[in-house]
Amino acid sequence: MQTGRTVAVCAGSGGAGRTVIATNLAISLARQTGGRVLLVDAGFPLPGDAARWLGLERVKPLADMVPFIGRLTPDRFSEYVATAPSGIAILPFVSQVLQARLITDDLVGAMLNLAQGAYSSIVVDLPPLASPMCRVLLDHSDAVCLVVDPSPVGVMRAKSALEFLQSLQVPSTAIAGCVNRSATGAVNMDALERLLTVRLYADLPQDDQALATSLGRGTPLIVASPRHAISRGIDRLARELSTRSLRLRDANAPRSSAVSLDQYGDTIIQLKLKIHKRLVEEIDFKKADFAYLSDPVKLQEVRVRAEAKVMALVDEEAGEIDSRSLRRKLVKDVLDEALGLGPLEDLLADPAVTEILVNRHDQIYVERDGKLSLTSVRFLNVEQLRGVIERIVGPLGRRIDEKVPMVDARLKDGSRVNAIIPPLALRGPALTIRKFSKRMLGMEDLLRLGALSPQMAVFFSAAVRARLNIVISGGTGSGKTTLLNLLSGYVPEDERIITIEDAAELQLPQDHVVTLESRTANIEGEGAITIRDLVRNALRMRPDRIVVGECRGGEALDMLQAMNTGHDGSLTTVHANTPIDAIARMETLALMSGLDLPARAIRDQIGAAVNMVVQQSRLQDGSRRITHVTELAGYLNGEFQMRDVFLYKQSGVGPDGVVTGHFVPTGYVPEFIDRFTRRGIHVPREIFLPQTV
Repeated sequence: MQTGRTVAVCAGSGGAGRTVIATNLAISLARQTGGRVLLVDAGFPLPGDAARWLGLERVKPLADMVPFIGRLTPDRFSEYVATAPSGIAILPFVSQVLQARLITDDLVGAMLNLAQGAYSSIVVDLPPLASPMCRVLLDHSDAVCLVVDPSPVGVMRAKSALEFLQSLQVPSTAIAGCVNRSATGAVNMDALERLLTVRLYADLPQDDQALATSLGRGTPLIVASPRHAISRGIDRLARELSTRSLRLRDANAPRSSAVSLDQYGDTIIQLKLKIHKRLVEEIDFKKADFAYLSDPVKLQEVRVRAEAKVMALVDEEAGEIDSRSLRRKLVKDVLDEALGLGPLEDLLADPAVTEILVNRHDQIYVERDGKLSLTSVRFLNVEQLRGVIERIVGPLGRRIDEKVPMVDARLKDGSRVNAIIPPLALRGPALTIRKFSKRMLGMEDLLRLGALSPQMAVFFSAAVRARLNIVISGGTGSGKTTLLNLLSGYVPEDERIITIEDAAELQLPQDHVVTLESRTANIEGEGAITIRDLVRNALRMRPDRIVVGECRGGEALDMLQAMNTGHDGSLTTVHANTPIDAIARMETLALMSGLDLPARAIRDQIGAAVNMVVQQSRLQDGSRRITHVTELAGYLNGEFQMRDVFLYKQSGVGPDGVVTGHFVPTGYVPEFIDRFTRRGIHVPREIFLPQTV
């Protein structure tokens, strides 16, 4: 099957004569090549005028092909398309405005694939370059004919059009310029070529009378007056476009000689390094100066300047690469390396990725659906990884070096970052990013995922509204913060909530919320504000509820004291594997407060303060489950009185690796159920009975 050569005709603005040149060019190509030629009138969303220039009043548009285009072959497609008296076929996108909604990227791509199998040449009369359809059309083209209006404004717009084509990674070798409507001898073609940096192959004089006559008769000028200067100029342009190797079509388009993205390998790596080095040298911004990263206006200015330079460098250094996909990726990768987080940008943009784990520069794992997997993404070298770490911590006033070889930070979107470098990291810098969730999961989500049972959901809602003090326990990545956010959402709207976190992640729906975040020391080692400092300060802020993202140190004692002094209904999380371990962990953390308190006093405080422990676990298949809901009924006779209310019992692992099991009430009715009744909160006691499962 033949693969038709496609030429896209565009202009910097309307009124430059694009359609006239496209129609006459199509006829000239048919005469010179002797093949079948299709003119695609891509007027969109307004109908184009190409049919009128060819002497046709109405032809079938592409929009009418929507119901059956998937069943067409190239031969059947050509039978559908109308033919003009001049012998060329014509296919407009639409014949009326309301059909515009039917024109999609997929439809246009399918049409061009059929056309390239049915015709030896296709000429596309592009819509204005601002149209989103232009990218699809250009991706299927082999060359671009740029129509230039020689007026000062026209030249400026032609230059803007070239910049747009460059932004889409159209190689300069794939562009053939054509000056239209010039006064005889008024255009200095050499000077105009230098200004536009594109070859101009035709200079068409202005002759409005001849064109008006052509339109009135419905006969293209190149047919009616083949010796006219405009006709001869278009013939020269057609010869250049048909004989020169102006390659543009993307590797994704059907083409026997399409570029394979894999064939470049090391060449791409070397190109990235070379272009990045030239970018740093020529644009003259210092990698160690991160002031622009924290200023959105300056960052945008730097990025626009850098992108223009990178596109020019790619055009200069990667001329042998015809694949637009590869050229675009090259531009993006260099920009990400220079101004962003390098190869991590795509992982950060992937909503399915929840954590990014960089073990070393050439080994990056991600977590999806609770499971870790090795990616093919990698940094070019250790220096690139180190540069990304510095760009993360630099704008925050932090430093990372041999004196301070590890640091915690946060990205602009709230994602938490931990970085550690040699000499502590023996295999090179390591980076861990826990992505910030744009939307916290709700109770419906957890029920759908099987993280808890409906009975447990009813119980949690009542427990929070009844102002129970709740500790959520679990390992890293088990979903503690998600559950904490969900339970905090049950706090009534008329209560004042103070949230305290190392890195603000909670997204409470209530209005009356004050969010506090701890702060690490600055580059001089001063100015640190700990969670414990914030808990103490929160007690002076008239809170109804205190929600601490995680107890990791002496703040546990302050939290217990708050729970025991009128701030009931508070919530926090700890790292532990079982409910009893969570209580032991709270005791250990309280001892870290520095106060010389006997262990018995701390245990009494825990027994009096904590009402319930909720154990969250991540199972072997990556799923999260609430495995224990346990009441703490006090500290008596040297033991904590702990009773399980709900349990998750694992029954096995399915053939697909999915953990199977079920939630069961133990039959124990917690002592604090009477507290629900006193507050007017009704909880059916049947939810605690095993037979309700």
